[in-house]
Amino acid sequence: MPANPRSAARRLSQFLSGALGRPLAPSDLPVDQSEWEKILRISSVHLAAPQLRWALREQGLFSHLPDDVADYLDAIYTLNVDRNIKCEDQLAHLISALNSVAVHPVLLKGAAAIVGGLYPTSGERIISDLDILVPAEALPEIVDKMADLGYQPRLTEGMDIPDPVHFAGHHHYPKLISPDWTTYVELHLHPVNLNFVDLLTADEILLDATALQWRDGQCRLPSPTHFITHNIIHALLVNTQYKFERLSLRQLFEFVLASQAYSGRIDWDGIRNRFDRLGHGKALRQYLALASTCLDFHAPAEIAIDDRARKSIRPYLFHLDLQNRAALWTIHLVQQVRDILRPLKKRPVKTVRKIFSVNTRTRVINKIRAGPKN
Repeated sequence: MPANPRSAARRLSQFLSGALGRPLAPSDLPVDQSEWEKILRISSVHLAAPQLRWALREQGLFSHLPDDVADYLDAIYTLNVDRNIKCEDQLAHLISALNSVAVHPVLLKGAAAIVGGLYPTSGERIISDLDILVPAEALPEIVDKMADLGYQPRLTEGMDIPDPVHFAGHHHYPKLISPDWTTYVELHLHPVNLNFVDLLTADEILLDATALQWRDGQCRLPSPTHFITHNIIHALLVNTQYKFERLSLRQLFEFVLASQAYSGRIDWDGIRNRFDRLGHGKALRQYLALASTCLDFHAPAEIAIDDRARKSIRPYLFHLDLQNRAALWTIHLVQQVRDILRPLKKRPVKTVRKIFSVNTRTRVINKIRAGPKN
C-alpha cells in the first residue's frame, strides 16, 4: 500500500522543513480547524510542536495562523522553555557533582543538542531524559555520588537494584530520579543498544569528544560525526527497526538540522564505510532516503541514494502515515511479543523463566495498557 503524501504526518514534515530552508507559502497552510487539529495532534505525538512553531516563524507565516493555533504553539514553546531551564540547571548541578569525582561526562541526544547550541533557543527542543555517557570503570563511584544527591534508580516491580561494579556489559544503568529535580538521568556505559555497539563504541566517543566549559563544570560533546551516527542508530536501527516503533519526526528533523549545522565537519565516508562493513548499509541509505522524502534533505555525495532505497522506505512511510487505532494497537502488540521472544533462540531456558516471571508480566501489561508511543 503506498504512503499517503497528504497525511497529517507528511504535512507536518513539510512544515518542519521550513526551519531547514524549504520555502513555504500561506497557501501551504491548513485551510480549516479540522486540518489544524490533525497537524497539532501529530506534532504533539512526535514531540515536534516547538520545531513547528520555529519553522512557521522562520518562514514568516506565524501571522497567518488562526489565533488559537498561534496561542497554542506559543504556550507549548513557553512551557518548554521553562522546563528546559530547569533541565539545564539540573544538568549543571549533575556535571559539577561528576567533576567532583574526576568525571567529565559526554552529553548525548537532547542534552548535547541544547548545550551545543544546535537550536536557536532551548525551547525548540523537547527533552525527555538527560542522557550522559560515562566511563564504565567510574560507574560505582558515580552511582554513590548521585545517591548522596538523592538520586535513586527507577525500578519495576520485583527488580533489584543492580550492582554498578558488574554493569559494564549493559547499555545504561536504570534511570535515576531525584526528588529535587524533575527529569530522569540515564548514565550510559555504551552510546547505543548493545546489538549495534560495533557501529559506535564508547571508546570512540570518549576519545573524539570536545571538551567544554559549561556553567561551572566541565563536560564534553560528541564530535559532529558521532552525533550524526548516534542519531541514525538510535532513531532507525534501534527504535524504528528493532523496537518496531514509528519513525520519529523529531529525530529525523534533528538529523537534517545537525547535518546542515555541522556541514564540512562530518566524515560521511567513514560513516558509509562503517555501516557497509557491518551490514547496515541498506539501513543507512533508507534513513537518508526518509530524510530526503520527508524533509528535502540533500544526501551527501559520498552516499548515493538510489531508487531501491527510496522504494524500500515505503513501509516506514506507511507506518508514519497510519492513523487507524486498531492497526496501531496490533503493531504495538506484535512489538511487545517480539521483545519478549527475541532472546529465546540464544538463551531459551533463561528466556522462558523470564517470560513467566512477575516482573515481566507486570512490565508487559503496563506497556500494553500504555498503548502505542506514537
